Amino acid sequence: MARIATVLVTCLGMLAISSTTNAEVWPARLVRIVVPYGPGGGVDAFARPIAAALNERLPQRVVIDNRSGAGGTIGVLNAAQSAADGTTILAGGVHQPMSEALYPTRGYRIDKDFVPIAITASVPNILVVPATSRFTSVKQIIDAAKADPGKLSYCSSGNGTSQHIIAEMFKRSTATDLLHIPYRGTAPALKDLMGGFCDMMFDGLGTSAPQIAGGRLRAIAVTTQHRAPLFADVPTLAEAGGPALDIATWYALWALAATDPAIVERMRIVIRQALDEPTVRQVWQQQGAQIPDIPPDAIAAFVDQQTQFWTRTVTELGIKSD
Repeated sequence: MARIATVLVTCLGMLAISSTTNAEVWPARLVRIVVPYGPGGGVDAFARPIAAALNERLPQRVVIDNRSGAGGTIGVLNAAQSAADGTTILAGGVHQPMSEALYPTRGYRIDKDFVPIAITASVPNILVVPATSRFTSVKQIIDAAKADPGKLSYCSSGNGTSQHIIAEMFKRSTATDLLHIPYRGTAPALKDLMGGFCDMMFDGLGTSAPQIAGGRLRAIAVTTQHRAPLFADVPTLAEAGGPALDIATWYALWALAATDPAIVERMRIVIRQALDEPTVRQVWQQQGAQIPDIPPDAIAAFVDQQTQFWTRTVTELGIKSD
């Protein structure tokens, strides 16, 4: 029995040493951050500065791998089917909890197949209109929508995206009828919005901020309870005569659930260091983003709560992915 106990202790010690060694050498080869959306969108915009900062710190290259399609589920499934060795990181955000109800046969579960590493950013959503629009307030938009139901349009980056869902929440709260014009990505949607092909858009401030600052879009209101520091003169929806919604878009990074916990902890450390880089903080400031103050041991609970909320909301709104 003593010999057996000695063998067990030795084996456990070897496993512990192996786990520590794996974490110390991570990454041993190239790491890809899977962005399940196209270039130019919010997830991409917040993943690339982190990848650049990691490339300054790590011995191996970190690359962005854009794999768009089906509301992000194609890219997430690709990540879910990858080896759980720390060489694949999933970039995403609030969009993934939203997808749980939209794509019931997506082939993965965000809470079972992945473990959140960090919540990297949070930005207000903002109601924007073309710079030449006749609208200057939420009340004007609501009044016009009620006067001509179905005439005003809003564009989004696609069916089932956060922009679509937030607009539908606005419609429900204001009892209005707006025409949805979905695009394949944020970049083309914003381009047509600025061109006047649709009347409005509920976009994340991260991608709209440069267009607002450049005078190509007019900011009407933010969808959060408090004003955004970047555009302190832009009112909240409630202040502008609309509903009292409080919806921000958050972004995150995930590892595969089967990844060695020591490697996940190593990822958390270096990503926290990357988020503290002055260059990253400057990008976040320019995009009106903040880093949420969520302790590492509370991140999973936060994602679970968000998944429950958005699953219920999407179901109640009756939103479909196609």
